[in-house]
Amino acid sequence: MNGFVFITLLFFAFVVLMVFFISGLKGKRAVYLIAVTAALSAWFVGLLLDANIDFGMDLSFRILLPILAMGLCILNSVLKNKTD
Repeated sequence: MNGFVFITLLFFAFVVLMVFFISGLKGKRAVYLIAVTAALSAWFVGLLLDANIDFGMDLSFRILLPILAMGLCILNSVLKNKTD
């Protein structure tokens, strides 16, 4: 098994494990685990995109996507806790 397949399978195992942990938690701990899982998943996807897409310049998807994922998690948390 080459390294790419092994890392991809390890990533999917991590995501499945985190989904099981998140489904059993409520409150702040669930929000933190969702944010960490989203950021790590976005970093991994960005790393794959940076490695496989060549536009002649570094697009830094591995930096951009986790920042967007964390921002969306914060926005989601703020909108859930908003009381009118």
